[in-house]
Amino acid sequence: MGVQHSSWFGPADAPLLAHIHVPDDGRSRGAVVLCPPLGKEHLDTYRGMKALAEQLADRGLTSVRFDYSGAGDSSGDQDSPDAVAAWQRSVVAATALARACGAAHITVVGLRAGALLAATALPGCGPVDAVVLWDPLLSGRSALREQRALYRVTQGTDDPADPRISIIGGALSPDAAHALGTLRIDASVFTAIRTMLATRPAARDTPALSALADALVCDELPLVDHEAFTAPAALYADIPFGGIREIADWIAGGSPTDTHEVVLSLRHRAAVATTTDGSPVYESVESLGPNALFAVRTHAVESAGSDDHRPTVLFFGTAYEHRIGPSRLWVELARSLAAHGVSSVRFDRTGVGDTGTVDAGRPASLYSEVSDRDAIDAATALGTEPGDLIVTGLCSGAWYSSYVALRLRTRAVVLVNMILWSTHRRKSLREQLRPPVPAAPGGGDREPEPASVPLRARIKPFAQKHLPYPAWRLLGRLGVTQVPEVILEALRRAGVDVTVVLSAQDYASFRYQRGDEGLRRVERRGFTGRIRAGVTGDHGAYQRDGREFLRAEITAAVLSSFGRTDPVREPVAEPGVS
Repeated sequence: MGVQHSSWFGPADAPLLAHIHVPDDGRSRGAVVLCPPLGKEHLDTYRGMKALAEQLADRGLTSVRFDYSGAGDSSGDQDSPDAVAAWQRSVVAATALARACGAAHITVVGLRAGALLAATALPGCGPVDAVVLWDPLLSGRSALREQRALYRVTQGTDDPADPRISIIGGALSPDAAHALGTLRIDASVFTAIRTMLATRPAARDTPALSALADALVCDELPLVDHEAFTAPAALYADIPFGGIREIADWIAGGSPTDTHEVVLSLRHRAAVATTTDGSPVYESVESLGPNALFAVRTHAVESAGSDDHRPTVLFFGTAYEHRIGPSRLWVELARSLAAHGVSSVRFDRTGVGDTGTVDAGRPASLYSEVSDRDAIDAATALGTEPGDLIVTGLCSGAWYSSYVALRLRTRAVVLVNMILWSTHRRKSLREQLRPPVPAAPGGGDREPEPASVPLRARIKPFAQKHLPYPAWRLLGRLGVTQVPEVILEALRRAGVDVTVVLSAQDYASFRYQRGDEGLRRVERRGFTGRIRAGVTGDHGAYQRDGREFLRAEITAAVLSSFGRTDPVREPVAEPGVS
């Protein structure tokens, strides 16, 4: 599987984050640059791209995975008018990084829109020996059309007063959307470059792709069942390990046999944003706890006290998402909060994002003993006193926030789009929540009704409506159903300040679970927490306007709890210093 190193790279005033995979012996036959897709496809295919990097390391090749400007953990604004040119510059910078590792032989792989960006950036990349167009989108117009159609079908429309173009989990400026629409793959850029065209049969038969294949002198690879990878109907994507092995074999087969020592010049810290008064916001890549959980720490611009008592927020990821798509919100919140003297850490649990190798078996469960361990390990590894720590996350991340808050008695917890209100999980519930879990795009990680007990689906609505509330609450304590009072009361007893932030969709679920009744009961016992409900928004935070509501409410809750309610310095454009 090789060794993975994480590093900032590129210009000091616009740093990008890369993950460099190096063969175990530190010697390499060449380097491969992996260009990811955009939008939801970037999120769904993330671990598959990592699997390819690991396969290449096994074959003696170095790989560079990276986040485009304004995406993932890289600096930049996702809705910058210059976003498309910045993405292309990211490809050029990643290729330069691969060459700086000592490689003379360079391969560039682009998946979906990543193939389009790679092809249009190729003239600026210097000598490239091989290219893989992996299920390519041939034009920016078709890429944007697909992204916008998916958004409209799953999320509807946004406030027309905001001119940005919405895609799943992100937003583009009108200028960037126009620039993307002008991009097109030109076969002439691949002249004298060894090329593979890996396509789905249905796409291969289209006139545009047939014309490209005819114009290229290339090898071809048919992709089988690829839609479950790039457009899964479940919470997790089916990684096409067979196709990935074939791509890795093709790249390795055309690479030199001689090896060179891999040269690494790692940057573990970079300035990723600048506040209005010119103060830099720094971030560092770290490993947390005994199981080396990948993490990014955002350092406060100023601190309210010593380093041992620095206000800190720990962000929990959602389902199989980490820092891409809706969870880019955690990145943006971290940088905004730093301007108010609040540090933060975001991390990947085992089997998600950049923690752990990619398993060819089933992905990690949403809720498991391993994830329980990771949650506590991450929190305790921060070196932060519980009284200086706020934990927050969305859906499953919200449940893990409550889990840590109850065990460590943190200063506060912000529960975002919470749906699992039990303080413990029955084994049967853990099994119910193992993948695959059907979900529409943007559905988050909702609890399914277990197929093995369909009677429950008929009994639960009756019980919810007709059972006396004490009996309903007892079912919640037993983990049979979800009763908001159970966790709210536990947090009250633990002395943890609570803010619950709910989209319109999740507030309706809260009320259906008799949350209003439970809230009145805990308030009579002294509960002083807040329930903040939006008028729009979906559970997974893919909808733009709902995500902006979450951003405002999470920010207000954190600053209020830390006594920093005045917006001292808001981040602007993101120049920085390495």
